[in-house]
Amino acid sequence: MRAFLCLFLLIGMLQPVWAAKKVDWPDLIDPEVADFDDPFAALNLTELRSLGTVIRLRQRLSETGLAKEARTAIEERLNREEAKLAVSGVDTDGLLSRRQEVGRLRAEAAMAGNRELDGKEIVIPGYVIPVLDGDSGISASGYLVPERGMCSHMPAPDPNQMIRYTLATDWQADSIYEPVKLIGTLSIQPTRQEIMLLDGQIEMIAVFDLKVTKVRPLRNPPGSSDRSFLSFPGHWQPAN
Repeated sequence: MRAFLCLFLLIGMLQPVWAAKKVDWPDLIDPEVADFDDPFAALNLTELRSLGTVIRLRQRLSETGLAKEARTAIEERLNREEAKLAVSGVDTDGLLSRRQEVGRLRAEAAMAGNRELDGKEIVIPGYVIPVLDGDSGISASGYLVPERGMCSHMPAPDPNQMIRYTLATDWQADSIYEPVKLIGTLSIQPTRQEIMLLDGQIEMIAVFDLKVTKVRPLRNPPGSSDRSFLSFPGHWQPAN
């Protein structure tokens, strides 16, 4: 009877975690808004660089006051770059005519959160960027990102790939980019905040807000390296 009672209590303790929906980062993206024709996505790195060179050279040719020799050199290089793209089957003029349209669609997709997760209890793994309160020196909030180094040594992720969290627990991060699983209620609530990070002042734009009720450290997260996490000395804080 005692063993049965212990098992019953254990199940009761685990129930909130079981009820939380396991979520990975691609799940946060709104699938409908992200479903659009992006011809630039099919280009490889070399083709993208050539396309960027074409854009810059065409801009140079539009400048007034170019010397004849300089104009000739630019035109020759432009012809070479356009020829390389044509050999690869790239419709340069067609792509460039859609730059603004695709840019707008990409921006909309980056800001769109999956509404099926709005208000849901979730559990999601990631790396924390704690934000210290300047007066108390305690971190009651911060950001969860999918990869270590984002926003400092790497570019910030799209807004719908960053979660602003608020702790409803006594847990405190020991280091920046500490790997954890956060459990709590997710909501679509876009926020914008400037904080001081390793590389200086960074603007953090997050589509999601997470009220965290449980934190589970991850000692060996997938894709992690053996290097130590950065210590958390206390200068990741709001920028005034």
